[in-house]
Amino acid sequence: MRPTRPRILSMKLSILTLLGVYALLLSLHAQAQSQQEMNAQARKDFKKADIELNMVYKKVIALLPDEKSVDLLRKAQRAWVAFRDANAAFHADEMRGGSAAPLLFYGQQTQLTKARIKHLQRYLKDFGEP
Repeated sequence: MRPTRPRILSMKLSILTLLGVYALLLSLHAQAQSQQEMNAQARKDFKKADIELNMVYKKVIALLPDEKSVDLLRKAQRAWVAFRDANAAFHADEMRGGSAAPLLFYGQQTQLTKARIKHLQRYLKDFGEP
């Protein structure tokens, strides 16, 4: 028995659909990252944010009117860093012992660091950064 014309078209469509799905899967596989790669990228993102934070922090320090203000900001910044790191450890504990724990740790550090950058940048506006 010979296949009918509609059946042939249906088979061709099925083959084209399967080829499209296969091509999509190949492209997704090419973009896939291992957990180790995602952890490394999260660490890089945090380091980049931390460098920016230090630059903004130094600008704020330079604009403060006296040593008392500088000492108070230094004390606040040290306390904030301790909070950030402890909070990130708390978030990462959700995956304690798992390979994704560093991703959570660095992700939380990055998120908090970016928020701190915005907070310090408001001081720059208040003090009228040159």
